[in-house]
Amino acid sequence: MSSSYQPIKITAYLRCGVIADAYLPIDGVLYYQACRDAYGPETLTLPGDSMGGVGEVPLMLQRRNLSAETPWYYAASFAQWNGTVAQGTDHWNKRFDMSLAHLIDFQGKRGKVIVEQGEFKAYHMPIHYRHALSVSWYVVGDIDWVREMLSTVTHLGKKTAQGWGAVARWEIEPFAHDWSVYGPNGRLMRSIPAERGIRTGLRPSYWMPQNQFVCEVPR
Repeated sequence: MSSSYQPIKITAYLRCGVIADAYLPIDGVLYYQACRDAYGPETLTLPGDSMGGVGEVPLMLQRRNLSAETPWYYAASFAQWNGTVAQGTDHWNKRFDMSLAHLIDFQGKRGKVIVEQGEFKAYHMPIHYRHALSVSWYVVGDIDWVREMLSTVTHLGKKTAQGWGAVARWEIEPFAHDWSVYGPNGRLMRSIPAERGIRTGLRPSYWMPQNQFVCEVPR
């Protein structure tokens, strides 16, 4: 362990619900911020395109593994939702404004904007959210680096452009115990490699197949 690494408790005080599952891993949030710090503002691409030239960005968190033969993961717990947790379902919508139909180029012919399929398809998609007054994580890492990475994080989860996941403030402090992997009474706090379990993300980016392994997960 680096001499600057120590057990840390991270708490986000929320303004509203977060569109995310119950796990909401903090090393994923830190990885996104570290990539932005390393490569600059996000580059827009067309669907299916890639920025290219982006490699793995190491985090200033302790790495763990069960043995030399098993994959490594960060000493970073999944989300611990504090107090009463509310869950619900909302929807996001996409609908073409028919008053603008005259702007569509029908290649010189009379046409109709099709909203049942294709480019202008209308959507009414459900989104599932969780909300609590605050959510906490436990990590082992460099506390100054963690504070710097989270200093510009104003939202968590998905659909943040619509206001979801707004963070009122962060609280980042040294903690007396290492609860990054196992918490009180030996409770598992994050996914870890296992001989039997489910195939899921072990480290960021969690959605990438090469970062997914058979794991035991918190219950």
